[in-house]
Amino acid sequence: MLLGQELAVGEGVSPLATSRLRRSRAVDRIVAALITVGGSMVLLAVAFLMVFLVAQCLPLFRTGSLRPAPVVADGREPLAALEDEYRDNIVLLGRDGAAHLMPRAGTPSSSALEGVRAPVRQARTNQAGTLLALEDGASTLQVWAFGTKIRWQGDKRIIEPVLQRVLAVPFPEGGHILAVAGDREAPCVMVGTDGGATVLSGSGDGASIVQLHLGSAPRVGALSREGSEAWLASRRELAWFSLAGAGEGRLAPQATVPLSAVPTVAALILGDVTCLQGDESGTVNAWQVVTGTVAGSRVLDLAGSFGGAGIVRGLAVSQRDKTFAIVRSNGAELAYLTGRRVLTAVPDFPNGAPLFGISPRGDGVFAVTPEGTVHRWDLDPGYPEVSATTLFLPVRYEGFTRPELTWQSTGGTESYESKLSLVPLFVGTLKGAFYALLFSGPVALAAALFVSQFAPPRLRQLVKPVVELMAALPSVVVGFLAALLLAPLLQRHIVGTLALLVLIPTVVIAAAATWEAVPASVRRRTTGWRELGLVGVLLTGVTIVCFAFEGVLERALFAGDFKAWLLAAAGLTYDQRNAVVVGFALGFAVIPIIFTLAEDAFSNVPPSLISASLALGATRWQAARSVAIPAASPGLFAAVMTGFGRAVGETMIVLMATGNTPILSFSPYNGMRTMSACIAVEMPEAPYGGALYRVLILTALLLFLATFVLNTAAVVVAARLRKRFGRLAA
Repeated sequence: MLLGQELAVGEGVSPLATSRLRRSRAVDRIVAALITVGGSMVLLAVAFLMVFLVAQCLPLFRTGSLRPAPVVADGREPLAALEDEYRDNIVLLGRDGAAHLMPRAGTPSSSALEGVRAPVRQARTNQAGTLLALEDGASTLQVWAFGTKIRWQGDKRIIEPVLQRVLAVPFPEGGHILAVAGDREAPCVMVGTDGGATVLSGSGDGASIVQLHLGSAPRVGALSREGSEAWLASRRELAWFSLAGAGEGRLAPQATVPLSAVPTVAALILGDVTCLQGDESGTVNAWQVVTGTVAGSRVLDLAGSFGGAGIVRGLAVSQRDKTFAIVRSNGAELAYLTGRRVLTAVPDFPNGAPLFGISPRGDGVFAVTPEGTVHRWDLDPGYPEVSATTLFLPVRYEGFTRPELTWQSTGGTESYESKLSLVPLFVGTLKGAFYALLFSGPVALAAALFVSQFAPPRLRQLVKPVVELMAALPSVVVGFLAALLLAPLLQRHIVGTLALLVLIPTVVIAAAATWEAVPASVRRRTTGWRELGLVGVLLTGVTIVCFAFEGVLERALFAGDFKAWLLAAAGLTYDQRNAVVVGFALGFAVIPIIFTLAEDAFSNVPPSLISASLALGATRWQAARSVAIPAASPGLFAAVMTGFGRAVGETMIVLMATGNTPILSFSPYNGMRTMSACIAVEMPEAPYGGALYRVLILTALLLFLATFVLNTAAVVVAARLRKRFGRLAA
């Protein structure tokens, strides 16, 4: 009893055991806390990334908004209205021949236009709001240029509108002003007459005259910004005239089209490619000039329509993008040409307002009633060029004859129409990953099977580290070699390469079948190193034969020129940097990932299963096919899906080896642009907060979701395979 008590006391006071126990428990708690904190930080980082991407993408899908501004009244009947680019002043032209200044804040004022005799009979402004054409009481056609002069009083900016006369000629008898175009150096006015229209262009007191023959009195018309094209519409016909290089004389229309309803108004969208024509049925039609079936001919093609209730009273176009305003007898609304959609209705629009427009900077809308009351709205357009239609569906862009899926975010002019379809990027991403997996998948899986099941131990110890070291090679180096070395080499030897891709599997299968027919005694005497040497000699011989007889094969099958045959037979072009190059280069980067995971999966198969199958008389290949591959199938599937995810997210290799062309083509001989490469190329040039910036963020979000879905699918399928073959591995 005393001895037991002494032992208990001794155990309780042992300093070494107690300190070790406390230290190990403390270390366990610290490590557990670090693991918990690290895992939580990873989850928080992923959650923060998702929240950031979603927050940056949500503004893309909100509609624009209009907020009414204070109303200013003048009390005079206006004939035309001009607004400065700062939206501080609106200038109204009255029948009294005076310019009435309607400031946003302040007292209205008036000043007479020198040389204009009252009453002014008619007036019209150009679409940009920089020119004013009028017919005064003396039947004189005058064109005035509108601008602003800025001066400062201390810290206060004062904007003063300036009107300067740039043209004064006799007005054609009985005519009415249809359109104004040009600039202060070369203004251009189109005046409707009984049989067509008269186009006057010049400066000072002289103007050249071009007669446009229509056959009936035009109701509406429009001029391009430079005055090089004219559109005229009578009650039942729309006509297009090209004025480029036309001298003084009479021109017939180059293209016409019948109309189903009486036109009421016409205007040209920014860029002068699309003519908007409204009619009494409430429809606004978008017409474009396209090449006809006869060489050199032009035809008018209906590119889109915007329906609505109420007669179309007027159209106003933006000078910043493809936005335009439609004024009907019962209200007004803003629409966008590219997406063929209405953006928003104008709230509290005064019915019967004869004058209206979109501010020069596209940040406001104004309307003037017959009583001279000026209504203003502050416009937040949002991102009208982006919608589900423009991102994922075919769209007919200006200059196109049919809807297409196109990515081209920038252009060389201010009137360029952004093309932001994500489908070519998505297809390019899948295309590059598919061809990479087509090359790397069989090679990596076959190599993993050989190393784990057939290779001698010394070879296994050598090959696995070497293949894993391939993953350390920077992708930019692989892309550089693919672009400058592999792409030109494949272009010169594409026939031999294709023949090699066909012959190698065929020869390997035939050699394996032949080897099975060899007597077992001979096969048992052949070591693994000798088998490997025989395979190497065979593959080397096949490669030499393919490239040695490449010319003969090309002459026999492709008339001596594979690229010309490809274009003539299939309508496909051969780009030097194409999907075949990407398949080899990106596949080279993916092989280490698939090989490592697949080899681990094969190595985890219990050796007792392989030994049991061999003991029952199976060959090494039969044991691998019937036991090792099914037992390792969950890991093999996970390896392939991980490699696919790696290929989907690759940037530098596809950027350098494909030419980075965003074309929608499934041909292996064309290049492509992937989602990740597009983000890398265009994000540095995208204005922060702009439409392109947010579309690229949306692309990143879709890429993130795609990889997440792929990895989730890999886990689910691997779990099902593990459940199916788990008993075999156990």
